Amino acid sequence: MILRLFSAGHGDYLAVLRRRCWLFGLCIVLGLAAACAGFVLAAAGAPLPDMAMGFYSGFGTGVAICGVAGLAGTRRTMKDPKKLRASEIKETDERRHEVTRRAVSLTALVLIVLIYVAMMVSIAVNFTVFLTLIAAAAVFFAVFLSSVAYYNHKL
Repeated sequence: MILRLFSAGHGDYLAVLRRRCWLFGLCIVLGLAAACAGFVLAAAGAPLPDMAMGFYSGFGTGVAICGVAGLAGTRRTMKDPKKLRASEIKETDERRHEVTRRAVSLTALVLIVLIYVAMMVSIAVNFTVFLTLIAAAAVFFAVFLSSVAYYNHKL
């Protein structure tokens, strides 16, 4: 859904879908790398908890499967002119874009509030978790401010 925000008004919709195929391919490669890392760490007897190795394998497999599904669906759309046109109309619908923008804004607000609450709790429980949350919030705001500057210049 969020991916589709970046496809409106760029002219050549087929080029947008080709870029999306590359993104799904990257998801497949990164997912397989994470899954392989989990299996290699387990086989090598790495001193990690079973949950960590299972997370690598499971999360990596999930990302790779999502990449395969996205790639297959996008390729299928690219091959059928009727589906291609219907998809282009659907993705350039302004109402859908506004709904997605508002949903993303609300999600970001809730995420920042939850990070704030988690920081207040974690400072008393685990300082490493607190620093991780501070870093996540700092990266979030750095990306946000960079995107605002970029889009102010671009638009």
